[in-house]
Amino acid sequence: MQDRTAQRAIGTFLKSRRQLIVDLMKLSNALEGDLRSQAEVLLERFCQRMVDYLSNGYFRVYRDVLSAHTWTTPREYAIFDATTETAIAFNDCYAGGGHFEIAAVRRELAGLALALETRFELEDDMLNRVPEVAAEAV
Repeated sequence: MQDRTAQRAIGTFLKSRRQLIVDLMKLSNALEGDLRSQAEVLLERFCQRMVDYLSNGYFRVYRDVLSAHTWTTPREYAIFDATTETAIAFNDCYAGGGHFEIAAVRRELAGLALALETRFELEDDMLNRVPEVAAEAV
């Protein structure tokens, strides 16, 4: 992948990550305020955006931009993989609407937020290992 195309892919990826964080905060606020109908809409949007983010990250950034680079340690990959499993489990539980308990979503969202924070740090570390590609995007 050419540097300019890679930079564009990374820029788009990071922009979608910022939007995911915004959606997570909106959802968290709706849950904290016991705004059930608003939380239902935001939960559905958050799950869709999260799955899109995970997919786009894999297919547009990890595979294409970082394909020649490896993880620093197997443990780092295992942690990254665990964050994916946490996100997919959350999505499987809450995507598509339906009945949910606000307290349970709040609790699970807090755990997911920690997993996503870990993932974002690992992604940034990976991108920083490719300075000629990520210099303008990160």
